[in-house]
Amino acid sequence: MSEMWPVHHCGLSSSEVLKNPLLFFDAFKKTFSEIYIDGLYSLGNLWIESLFNTLNNTGSYVLSDGIVNYEERNSCYMDVSDYYALIKDPLKFMLNEFFPKKFEILSYGDTRSAQALNQAFQAYRDHRQKSMYLFEQTENVLGIPVLARTVASFGPDILHEFFRGFQGVVTDINRCPQLFLEASSVLTSCITEMKMKIYNTPEDGHIVMIPLHLGTFLKPKDFEKFYLPFLIQVLELYTRADYTVCLFLENDWTPYLEYFESFPKGRILGIFEYGNLHEIKKRVGNYLCVAGGMPISQLAYGTKQQCIDTAKRVIDECAPGGGFIFTTDKLMLSLNDGRFENIRAAHEFVHEYGKY
Repeated sequence: MSEMWPVHHCGLSSSEVLKNPLLFFDAFKKTFSEIYIDGLYSLGNLWIESLFNTLNNTGSYVLSDGIVNYEERNSCYMDVSDYYALIKDPLKFMLNEFFPKKFEILSYGDTRSAQALNQAFQAYRDHRQKSMYLFEQTENVLGIPVLARTVASFGPDILHEFFRGFQGVVTDINRCPQLFLEASSVLTSCITEMKMKIYNTPEDGHIVMIPLHLGTFLKPKDFEKFYLPFLIQVLELYTRADYTVCLFLENDWTPYLEYFESFPKGRILGIFEYGNLHEIKKRVGNYLCVAGGMPISQLAYGTKQQCIDTAKRVIDECAPGGGFIFTTDKLMLSLNDGRFENIRAAHEFVHEYGKY
């Protein structure tokens, strides 16, 4: 899960590659000629800088320390009273009410708005074309498969990240729970349907990546009512349509492992940031494929031998029986997330020791 690490390793800046995603290929070509990998979890070029610039980005996304950051304080562009319009017709609400709030230039309703919208679409289309080319070059020229073909989300996380912010959704859960539940259900169905239209070839061997954010910040009773049903809903929608789903289980999901029994069986991969992966696999290995194991903190601050020892222990504990993918426990966003010699030593060891 190299994300921006190869970019910084090759002396490129985040701003350069975000302006021209094809530079990712140069970073991949150099980095992975020096470090062996079986595959990338994604390309890492998800932020479309040209699109946000066209719409006069309000500041929700900023580039700092070479990393794209999301600022929570700017994430609430929807009022409680907007729930009714969102539930009635989510696409109409987003296009005609939400986006003009988030991007002021779209609120003018004149040639300025039309021009900005057209330029934003052109920026998106250009980014998509370059991304598809980057996929093809990485897989066909470098021989490195890219696991995730698209990134998706579902109701509660969408409300949290794009519409109401953390403070907003926690307030809504307590003060207008029924509206939150209805909106979560409608958004889960609507956004999943849109994603399936965009990525409509589940048989191609790639996956839908779904990062999970809000769930672990809710108390158990609220998790069961306001998060779990929609997580199961989105998993069932994708797996019934023969998509393979990768859940990026951010934060510590150890207290929630019992709920995995209600997931649809098969076609689900889970990347765990925290927790004892051996114990996690023993508890949920029958419900999903488990990924993780290599702490980036050790890659950054440990010795080569410590990294190799950890890799050996993780494989010995988690590989038997299959259903396991060795990778880092977190995304490698900056150069300081791992020393080159440690990363190469761990990968070379796993390449040889992990054969079966």
